[in-house]
Order: sequence, then C-alpha cells, then structure tokens
Amino acid sequence: MPQFTIEVPDELMPVLARKAQAWNRSAERFLVDYIAMCLENEEEAPADMRREALEDILEERDKGPFITVTDMKAFREGVRARVMERVQQRHHA
Repeated sequence: MPQFTIEVPDELMPVLARKAQAWNRSAERFLVDYIAMCLENEEEAPADMRREALEDILEERDKGPFITVTDMKAFREGVRARVMERVQQRHHA
C-alpha cells in the first residue's frame, strides 16, 4: 500500500483531532477516509469543501485565547512584519 507523509499545520491539529474523534478514528485513519470520501464525491464543488474547512478553522479560533491590544500601532507593525515574512518565504520556495 502506498504511503504519504503529510505536514499538518499546528493550528489545524485541534480541528483534525475533533473531526477524527467525531468519526471515532485516529487522525491518520480519518484523513484517509476523508480523502476517499472526497474523491468518491468529486461532484461536490471544491469551493464548498474549502468553505467548510475555513468554517472549522474559524470556529476553533473563536474559542480563544484572545489578547488585549494596548498599542495598536505596534500590533499592526507586528502583523505587517509577519505577513511580509510569509510572503518572502512563499516567494523563495
């Protein structure tokens, strides 16, 4: 049986764990079953699947933790710096 290595971002692990638990599967088995289901149901629009994934991420983030912003200028500069770092990483990849 072919094997694949998948890097799952840390921020998705709580969602993956919750979904896997709901399906009564390990995270690995859940991913295999989920991919199989998606491949079998290709007529479902990819946008619907992306929307559902985004909703899951936003639902997890809505649980917190939250920070108190005391210096909005410094906060914005920090966000901009992280965005630019990410853009440069993708550009050099």
